[in-house]
Amino acid sequence: MKNRFIEIILHSIFWLTTGWLLTNSFSVQMKYMRIVEGVEKIHTIRNNGLILQILSCITIGAIIFYTTVWLLQHHELKKKSVFFVLLIFGTGILFAYFITVFDFGFKHPPLPSAIAFGIVTFYFTISVAYSITKLLYRNHERQQQLILDKKQTELTLLRNQLQPHFLFNALNNLLSMVKPHENLKLVNSFERLSQLLRYVIEETQSEKVSIQKEISFLENYIELQKLRFTEDEIVVNLNIEGKFINQKIEPGLYITFVENAFKYGTEPEQTSVIDIYFDLSVENNISFEIRNKVMMPNLMGNNTGIESTRKRLELIYPNKHQLLIKQNENFIVTLNIQTQ
Repeated sequence: MKNRFIEIILHSIFWLTTGWLLTNSFSVQMKYMRIVEGVEKIHTIRNNGLILQILSCITIGAIIFYTTVWLLQHHELKKKSVFFVLLIFGTGILFAYFITVFDFGFKHPPLPSAIAFGIVTFYFTISVAYSITKLLYRNHERQQQLILDKKQTELTLLRNQLQPHFLFNALNNLLSMVKPHENLKLVNSFERLSQLLRYVIEETQSEKVSIQKEISFLENYIELQKLRFTEDEIVVNLNIEGKFINQKIEPGLYITFVENAFKYGTEPEQTSVIDIYFDLSVENNISFEIRNKVMMPNLMGNNTGIESTRKRLELIYPNKHQLLIKQNENFIVTLNIQTQ
């Protein structure tokens, strides 16, 4: 709030200062000198029509300034936003030209078009420089926040590292005691849980993993969850299309959505269907969708897991992702990520 107040004060000073300088410099109609009692005095005559023309150009400059800042702040330096910024600048120049031929009801020499164009161009240049500076500062803050979050995550992982390693080793020991021919289902379950822990311990230490490994992690999780149900109680359709399976992705982005599907989209003694779809047909792009019927809407709460994932996406893939969540009788999550 304090920074916002300071910014408003600085903007006010900027506009008052530049407005006074421009009006004071270019509204002079004539100057003459008088000698009174041997003392030379210079008198300046200003034309109200010129003042109004200059103030009109400054108003156009202000509109261009804040429109440009808004476009570049919200859409950054993308082709579409740059096109609209240049279009706004061109429109401002055109309006400035019409102002030079409008006398506002005062008899005065017209404001030179070069001065009108110069005023508009000056404010446009300042707006672009101001926007780029703010973008650089915001990106710097975002990077610092990302580094801070990663350090915090690393610290949390280090604090909890003993427990996963202990469980991982204990599972391997238990697995060696089970005879496959006696209980194959139990052996497979141990192996999948072991793979889940291995992924958590080893792969999540990396900044990025292949989407193929991330999907394998989800498959192991799904198979373990299905053990809680009979065959006719749960149907999970996992469909993967496309050949770009080696794209790198932040680990653990999709597990929250799959967890929620099992938590709120399944109910004992009822048939539940979960549809999961990955589209890997476009290079450097991953499209994901999960759909399930909402079985227990009263238990959904605030979805802190989804909010945490949303924040991670904003930090790691700013302006490179689109997350859409729809809820009626079905809960549908679509997530599109540009991986580069």
